[in-house]
Amino acid sequence: MKKIIEWCKKKYKILIPIIVVFVLLIAVYFLYREYRYDYYRNKIEVPVYQYFGGVKTDYTAIVSYNLRKDIVSIYGKDKKISYDSTPIYYKDEEKIIFPNEMSIIFPLKDGAQYRLYKYTAYENIDNNYYLTSGKASNTYNNFFMYDGEGLYFFPDDVTLKVGNEEIKLGANSYAEVVGGYTLTYYDKKEDKAKFLEVEGKEVTVSNNYLNLSLTNRYFMVYDKKILLVPSYNLEGLLNN
Repeated sequence: MKKIIEWCKKKYKILIPIIVVFVLLIAVYFLYREYRYDYYRNKIEVPVYQYFGGVKTDYTAIVSYNLRKDIVSIYGKDKKISYDSTPIYYKDEEKIIFPNEMSIIFPLKDGAQYRLYKYTAYENIDNNYYLTSGKASNTYNNFFMYDGEGLYFFPDDVTLKVGNEEIKLGANSYAEVVGGYTLTYYDKKEDKAKFLEVEGKEVTVSNNYLNLSLTNRYFMVYDKKILLVPSYNLEGLLNN
């Protein structure tokens, strides 16, 4: 025993750094385990669909949640999906997931604009429509969403107007103007997506609370034009 103590005294300059590194490695290991548990608590398989290029794509999505009930990842189980702002529709539930951040705009509240974080859900719970992100959830109405590039989501029935042509879209539909030349829209009521050439035409959307120009990216509030703001410049809605 004395020999071991004497040896430790002689080698303490080497032993101390080794012990410190060993302790740090143990700490990192347990922190990593906690991180993985926190961020990947639960994975579920969900039948979903999206429209890409006007074509309906049905697939099973793997949705991962953490302890805070935030969705932290979505990916196709048997299909490789490149996610953009295209909404993800659940097949068997009245639920929609938005894969990217969105702006949410309330025309009747003086045009107030807020930020919705990635993987926010819009769903029907007991005939009440909720926006949910993790544990934060609340009901909202009279709004629309914008992805900052050209895609717009409408929770209520709207009239899409292209030049002199009018197109009725059901609730939970979306429309997107690409490059000022092409309009693509998805009508949730009819479960159909279409493309239109719109070069040189004004594209607008309206209903009883909304007057929106898709081509020029503004909406009207009491005869005043309000420009749409990208989500990264806005305050979060669900943590407000």
